[in-house]
Amino acid sequence: MKKLLLILFVLGINMAPLVSQEETSEESPFASTKKKVQLWKGEVVGVYKNRLWIKVRIYRNQRISKLSLNEIKSLFVETKEFPVYQKLTNLKQGVLLVRDTVWEEKNINQKNQFIEVVLVGDYKPDLDSKMKEITTDAYISSYIEEDFFTEPDAFFKGRFTPPRKTVFHPKDRKEMVLVTRGLFLYGQGTDPSSDSFNPYYLEPKPSNLKEIPSFYIDKYEVTNAEYAYFLKQTNTQSPPHWIGGKYPAGEGDFPVVHLTYREVERYASWVGKRIPTEWEWEKAARGPGVIEFTNRDETLGYQIIATKYPFGDEYDSLYCNTRESKIGKAQSVLELSTEGASPYGAIGMCGNASEWTSSDYQLYPGHHIKNFSFGKIYKVVRGGSYSDSAKNSTASARSYGGIPNLSEDRRAGFRLVMDYRD
Repeated sequence: MKKLLLILFVLGINMAPLVSQEETSEESPFASTKKKVQLWKGEVVGVYKNRLWIKVRIYRNQRISKLSLNEIKSLFVETKEFPVYQKLTNLKQGVLLVRDTVWEEKNINQKNQFIEVVLVGDYKPDLDSKMKEITTDAYISSYIEEDFFTEPDAFFKGRFTPPRKTVFHPKDRKEMVLVTRGLFLYGQGTDPSSDSFNPYYLEPKPSNLKEIPSFYIDKYEVTNAEYAYFLKQTNTQSPPHWIGGKYPAGEGDFPVVHLTYREVERYASWVGKRIPTEWEWEKAARGPGVIEFTNRDETLGYQIIATKYPFGDEYDSLYCNTRESKIGKAQSVLELSTEGASPYGAIGMCGNASEWTSSDYQLYPGHHIKNFSFGKIYKVVRGGSYSDSAKNSTASARSYGGIPNLSEDRRAGFRLVMDYRD
């Protein structure tokens, strides 16, 4: 090998890597997500007589324009082997093994258009190279590897602000939890005699699953104290079971009960929320009910994960205040166990106080049992209460209210929802 000293000339405009035929590969272009990108290109502008030193001029480009002197010098410390190309053909002819560098300090500052450096090293030509020695008909380059492909999920990650999992409503200051958008499996698939029977329960697919948009739901049921504040703000008459117009002493954090549907409507209108549909209520209580997956033949499949109660399939009186708990009355919402929370974090969706929904009491699609109550007269009531059995307090159990009408039937308490807006 001949020993040489070089000066490089780097053109910053042409950033495309120049590669020879010898560097091409038979592999698929998608076998790797990396590509070689030119960091700098240095043109040989002088070769010393003894062929040991080469003077190179490196023009500043976008990639190295802001580098400090030490950073530029480090480029020749980290890498000691640089490919050498012929100017006319752009074919690789060999490599320059750099042993030392001599910098011309007057051309280092950032105001100068180019940098000149003398490279001391050895030139090793390729076996089939016609350039046995470096001349001014050559240039030297340095390359780095960069990703040319990014998975879509990785590209969009961090490019949007995800919705908050909990918010506090500006008017009533109630904490609300997010129920995320997605397909939902409703009802149950084992008892056809029940009004909660879903004929398609065991064969979930997009045509019989329900798409529920994202929404926020009150973490706790509306309490006596919160309802009393509404009555005061709107100069509304209190419920008749409040003796002297006041709820029982010490029960401010208890869920308000024995309200008519119309009273709940007025509260929802005042606060700026709405009464949940029964499917929104059920999804908030038990989760989506299914997991979507892709089969080997690229078709979609659905795994059923629906639970009987918000906290699982097995009843536990510590998590659900029903007749089996033998408490005999409602509990403060703040005393309910957080272990009994729904998958989205809603508390008290099993027992304690039943809740109004905005859905008419009707048959589920594909179900054909007879009941004189089906229709648009009554509204669905969900959740069960302290006086109901565990069977009637499951996440899928349905009841109804509105007898004789929605203005007189003091059937339940409530919690409200708010649409999520992007």
